[in-house]
Amino acid sequence: MQTIRISQIISTGLLAGISLTASADNHFQTPLWQLQAFDQPESVVADPDSPWLYVSNINGAPTELNGKGYISRVSKQGKQLTRHWLTGLDAPKGLTISDGKLYAADMQSLHVISLSTGSVLQSYTQADAKMLNDVTAGPDGSIYVSDMLGGGVYRLKDGQFSLWITPDKISHPNGLLWENNQLLIASWGTEIQPDFTTKVPGSLYRVNPADKTLRPVSTGYELGNLDGVIRHNNALYISDWISGELYRLEDNQRERMLRSTPGLADIGAEGDTLYAPMMMDNSLIAWQLP
Repeated sequence: MQTIRISQIISTGLLAGISLTASADNHFQTPLWQLQAFDQPESVVADPDSPWLYVSNINGAPTELNGKGYISRVSKQGKQLTRHWLTGLDAPKGLTISDGKLYAADMQSLHVISLSTGSVLQSYTQADAKMLNDVTAGPDGSIYVSDMLGGGVYRLKDGQFSLWITPDKISHPNGLLWENNQLLIASWGTEIQPDFTTKVPGSLYRVNPADKTLRPVSTGYELGNLDGVIRHNNALYISDWISGELYRLEDNQRERMLRSTPGLADIGAEGDTLYAPMMMDNSLIAWQLP
C-alpha cells in the first residue's frame, strides 16, 4: 500500500489534510461472480424485497433513440437471468426502486415500472432534458434525476416532473444518492472533450434541499469522471467511468480500492456485496465489500 499526503493547500482549502491512498484490497482480488450477457449495462439496482437485481442496457449509442434499450433481471447470486425482462426503451441508464416500483431514466423520459409485471406504468417526459442519467429516491417518495449532458437535476414530486437544480449550478451531474436528508451528486467534471474526458475532473457534492446549495465534499474534490455512488457502513464508494477505478471515501481519506477497465458505470450494493456494471465489457461483476 502506498500513501501520498497532500502538501499543497489549494485555494478552497478543501484538500488540506486529506490522505490519498492507493490500495490493492484483497476483497477486490477475485469477484464473487461475473456475467457477460449484456449490451452496454449502465446501472444496477437491488430490490430489497426480492432476490432480484435489475440492470439497464443501453444497447446502442448513449444518446440514440432506437427503441433497442432494455432492462435485465438477474438473481443476486448471478445464477438466474431474464435478459430481456423489459424491452422497447431507448438508452436507459440510472435505476432506483421506491415504494415497490422501479424508476428508470431513459434520455428525456423517466419511466415508472411495475416490478411484478415488468411493464411501464407511466412515463414522465422533459423535452428540455438532453440525457437523463442517474436516479435516486428521497424519504418522502420524491424521485431525483440527473441530466448529465443538459445539466441540473429534475425532481418528480406529487405527479409533477420539473427542474429542481438548474444547469448553471451544476453542468454535468451524474451519480445521485439521497442520504441523511441531503442529496449527494457525483459530477462528471467540466469542459467535456470529444472522447468524454474532461479538462476539470468531477467532484462529489452535498445538496441541502432547503436552499439547494451545493457544497463540495473534501475527499471527493476533483476525483475523476464520476458515475455511481453508494454507501456501505461508514464509507462512500464512487466509480470513475473513464479510468475504471473505484474509490472509497471515509473520514479524512480517499482510497483507490480497484483499478479495472474503462466503463465502470453506475454501481449498486446490498449488504456486503457491490454490483458493478462494466459498460464497455458487457458484463456485471459482484464484489465482496470490506
